[in-house]
Amino acid sequence: MLAACLSGCSLLQAEAASPEAAPGETSSTETAPPTNAEAQPPTDHVLPPTPSPTDKENNEHRKLIALTFDDGPDSKYTTQILDILAENDVKATFFVVGTQVGKYPEVAKRIVEEGHSIGNHSWSHSDLTKLSEKARNKEIDRTQQAIIEATGNTPHLLRAPYGAISKTVLNSIHGYDMKHVYWTVDTRDWAGTPVDEMHRNVMTNAGKGGIVLMHSFGGRKHAIEHTVKLLPSIIKDLKAKGYELVTVDELIASGQYSQSVIK
Repeated sequence: MLAACLSGCSLLQAEAASPEAAPGETSSTETAPPTNAEAQPPTDHVLPPTPSPTDKENNEHRKLIALTFDDGPDSKYTTQILDILAENDVKATFFVVGTQVGKYPEVAKRIVEEGHSIGNHSWSHSDLTKLSEKARNKEIDRTQQAIIEATGNTPHLLRAPYGAISKTVLNSIHGYDMKHVYWTVDTRDWAGTPVDEMHRNVMTNAGKGGIVLMHSFGGRKHAIEHTVKLLPSIIKDLKAKGYELVTVDELIASGQYSQSVIK
């Protein structure tokens, strides 16, 4: 599965940042939601249950794949994506930026109310490997608080901006009892990649336990319009190939994932 991953970004190079997953057009200067001054990791998170051998055996015959969307929410593209997912009875996972949650709390709330998973994608889409521990925890904590305030949901999944992870960043994430989620198929939608090229990429590299990276906001001008156009066709064609489209939480619960992708 790793062969399909990251379009040139190695999952195993701990200190290296992925060139993919461009930041959304967010600002770090907005007023933050209430947070602890020192931004210490909380102790009350509950992770999805670790799958038992029986769970893994029962899920072995299933072909599961997760669609994920970074950098939202917003009132234009995220809402269109939610509409398409609802029309096709598909659940996905949204890794949201804290500043965007502050702007569009009602869209964040809709994500959760419609049965999708919501994850932390930092407050300002900063490279977490370049921050001090205090600043890094603040990025995580402010976003946690914003999501809780908007949705009542406490995220236990995080995707670092750019996929940039180091041992110290991973330790910070684990300090919040969260798992870090990479991807196995990168659509490069943020770059305005043509729809047919993205479709070919997804269908060629899809596999059991796969995670597809897309965006619901940000990137180059009008880039996410391509994502909206792509989504119905990949849903249809993945289902036609026997895939069940699930959330990352469901993927974890099934045991059908690589520990180098979710860790």
